[in-house]
Amino acid sequence: MKIGEHLYFSPNYKFTELRWDDKSNLIPAFQDRVTGFYLDPVDQLNNTISSFAAGVLCVTTIDFLAAITTGIQKTGVRIENWLKSNISTFDKIDPNNKSQTLARRFYNEFRNGLVHEGRIKEGGQFSYDFEELVQVEESVMVVNPMLLATAIREAFKKYIEKVKTDEFAFQSFKASIIQFFRVDIEIVKPKNTMVQNRQQ
Repeated sequence: MKIGEHLYFSPNYKFTELRWDDKSNLIPAFQDRVTGFYLDPVDQLNNTISSFAAGVLCVTTIDFLAAITTGIQKTGVRIENWLKSNISTFDKIDPNNKSQTLARRFYNEFRNGLVHEGRIKEGGQFSYDFEELVQVEESVMVVNPMLLATAIREAFKKYIEKVKTDEFAFQSFKASIIQFFRVDIEIVKPKNTMVQNRQQ
């Protein structure tokens, strides 16, 4: 996000303000990004009964968190892995295809459909009408975006606790952030150098 001359990592942290080895800076900045750009807007959409828009943002949140937290390069594998590891419902077998999990089906029909085509494939839907996170009804996969958002938020909370307390997890997290945002980091570097030169 760019405001004026500043490139923002999150609603409240500029890229130039990130301190890579400081947990008390980098972790709150990441929390601010995920809650400010993803989770809080999802809640706002769910509160206005905007199931499709909320669902789309849930999908992008999963995509982002899987990219940062798993260390897996292949998109489909990392998203399926993240879903199965963090939301137990998705680790179940697809009743319409015993050779795959609900995580794989969600990736194919929801994630790929929405990201590449702006629609859910194979008749899949978002709906608040079911009390379960995932329901397969007449061979169609239906996902409750409110329950999905709650599950994502809980998984995110657990990940943050791990990064705070586990040094290896923090170093992996830091490396992922630097790799994922390497272009943004390069963009702001010359400005830092110019400022330092003026101060000398």
